[in-house]
Amino acid sequence: MELFEFTKIIFERPGEWETITPGEKRKQFFMINRRFAIQFPMQANALQHLKINQAGVVDFWQHFMQKTYKRTPGWMYTKGVKKAKQAKEKKINVSEKLISEYARRMGTDRKSIYDALEFYPDRMVKELKQFEKIINQK
Repeated sequence: MELFEFTKIIFERPGEWETITPGEKRKQFFMINRRFAIQFPMQANALQHLKINQAGVVDFWQHFMQKTYKRTPGWMYTKGVKKAKQAKEKKINVSEKLISEYARRMGTDRKSIYDALEFYPDRMVKELKQFEKIINQK
């Protein structure tokens, strides 16, 4: 059973919960605990001991979530770091490689460039495009 199908059963189909085997619950324990740690970090931390009954923890999460939510909450579907980075790169239309090269040649750190892109996007993108033209002339 896939993770998203498993979470749908937890949130939206509680009648099917009884058909899930303890082995399946143990298999999904790590990812379920990790996902729920997004919204409930203290509870997830308390439930991550090495010798804990993993199937029991998943049962706890199901019972807890059934009382709290009627549908799958939006925080379950967060973007990964890689996808968020790609979306940000696409938005500013400047590659990571160009930013790194600009930082190296100008003697500054990349964080300053990202801050400039956040607060002055038009001016910084224009400057980076000019820098790219200069580099490509060689």
